[in-house]
Amino acid sequence: MSFNYKELEEKLGIACDEVHQEFYRKFNSDIYISAGGSKLEVFINDLQKEFENVATTFLKKYNLEKDNEAKKRALTITKAYAKKCVEDFSKL
Repeated sequence: MSFNYKELEEKLGIACDEVHQEFYRKFNSDIYISAGGSKLEVFINDLQKEFENVATTFLKKYNLEKDNEAKKRALTITKAYAKKCVEDFSKL
């Protein structure tokens, strides 16, 4: 199967940016802010789950669940975005 992985990466990047913005809005709405930081841990777990869901949904949408190269690239991209989000939010 010939698939344009560059296009996959670009589209997945856009989806990950949307998740980042959504969680930025949630974080700023004080839903996850607490004195002890316990809500921050929940926030990070929710963020990681959401990025995992993005990868899974994206692979299903393009019928790439069995394409090992697509899975590898999707997980690499979503992990990088999740890491960037966690780093961004840890600065706040």
